[in-house]
Amino acid sequence: MPSALENFKKAWKELEVEEERNAFKVHLASYIIVNSFLIFVNLYSSSNKLWFPWILFGWGIGLAFHYLGSREEAVINGVENRIAMIEHRMKKNKK
Repeated sequence: MPSALENFKKAWKELEVEEERNAFKVHLASYIIVNSFLIFVNLYSSSNKLWFPWILFGWGIGLAFHYLGSREEAVINGVENRIAMIEHRMKKNKK
C-alpha cells in the first residue's frame, strides 16, 4: 500500500502535467488568435511586403519549445528533480 508521501508525489506530478498542458493550450490559442489578426493587418495594409511569416516562424519556435517542455515525460522529470533537490536539502539541514 502506497504511503501518504507517495500518494502526494503522484498527485503533485499529475497536477503539474495538467497545469503544463493547460498553459500550452493557452499559448497555442494566443498564437492562433494574435497571428490571425497580424496576417489580416499585413495583407490589408501592405500586401506587397509580407512580414507576418517572420512572426509566425519566430513565435512558432517558442511554441515548439513550450510543447517539448510540456510533454508528460519532461514535466515528471522536472518534478522528480525538484523532489530530489528537496530531499537533498532536508538531509543537509538534518546534519
